[in-house]
Amino acid sequence: MADATRLLTGSGRLLLPEPYDGPTPWAITVRDGRVAGVGAAVDAPPIAAVLDLGPALVTPGLVDAHTHPVYAGDRSDEAAARLAGEPYSGGGILRTVAATRDAGDSELELIVEQRLRAQLAAGTTTVECKSGYGLDTQEELRQLRILGRVAERLPVRVVRTFLGAHALPPDRPNYVDEVVDEMLPAVAAEGLAEFCDVFCDRGFFSLADTERILRAAASHGLGLRLHADQLARIGAAALGARLGATSIDHLEQLDGDDIEVVARSGAVATLLPGPALVMRDRLPPARALLDAGATVALASDANAGTFGVWGAMPLVIGLGATVLGMTVAEAVAAATRGGAAALEQPSLGAIGPGADADLVAWDAEHEGAFALHLGGVQARTVLVAGEVVIGA
Repeated sequence: MADATRLLTGSGRLLLPEPYDGPTPWAITVRDGRVAGVGAAVDAPPIAAVLDLGPALVTPGLVDAHTHPVYAGDRSDEAAARLAGEPYSGGGILRTVAATRDAGDSELELIVEQRLRAQLAAGTTTVECKSGYGLDTQEELRQLRILGRVAERLPVRVVRTFLGAHALPPDRPNYVDEVVDEMLPAVAAEGLAEFCDVFCDRGFFSLADTERILRAAASHGLGLRLHADQLARIGAAALGARLGATSIDHLEQLDGDDIEVVARSGAVATLLPGPALVMRDRLPPARALLDAGATVALASDANAGTFGVWGAMPLVIGLGATVLGMTVAEAVAAATRGGAAALEQPSLGAIGPGADADLVAWDAEHEGAFALHLGGVQARTVLVAGEVVIGA
């Protein structure tokens, strides 16, 4: 826009993410990609560029704070076998690593672009994207570079996470040394990631190795997050709290005093109901975490082997409200403001003065539709930085 200013108006329900309780029709003034004001349309300044969103439910753009988009191959057969009783192990990740290494850059870029476009079309305007299907220095760097190139040509916001510690490659007993001494310095030198993640769980990375990797990551200026207590309660969540992790993810096995530990730490508890359901696993204790005062985020964990759905955040909100014991309002807040907190992005996930003008108008009139029409709510109009990127 020539003057970089526009007015968004509507007569429907507006979530900030808390419900707007002022006069209607409401108006949001956007200037230079940020929200300049929210209030009654009658009080809005005269602006030529006006977009009326009508009676639609309007929310902040959704924030998916946990995804794994850089991979090739298919593991549907593995999912069927697991549902028939076979245990989950790191072998499936290694299978994806092999397929991804065999794929060229152009093939992977196209795959990643398709996945991120699906996210955007479903109302997700910010996506955390991990590496992790490389498991050697050059492959991990390649995946982070691919994410950067795709992000440059799409309007979706991408936050990159280095996940070299995703699985333990066979016959490489010094793999943790490789992560600490080779991968992390290379990632930091090129500025390829904002965060470092580790899969800390039974059969994956131990508490001691996780601490070593994350302390090294912090020394390189990376934020910390970790897959914690998904398969077994080994103390990973408490470790994340002690290390000052920004986000502690999964938490299906979290219980007892560790709930209070996470809540008191200030880390965001990023919960992933999709893979827990696909794996017929215990569900993360969302209600207990909220009642303890924790900041909770909801994310998809879209990945190669346990939840392969891209553009699933409307479904994830519904799952938060139906199977995790959250209210719909709490679930929407967790998928917006909570996700932004999990990525240390305070200007995202809310509609208010100074916030980035990322908004979604839905084909619904009330947020209860996310639960009632589970997975069926569609984004009608999506704006990023005040610009329409989906819809009219």
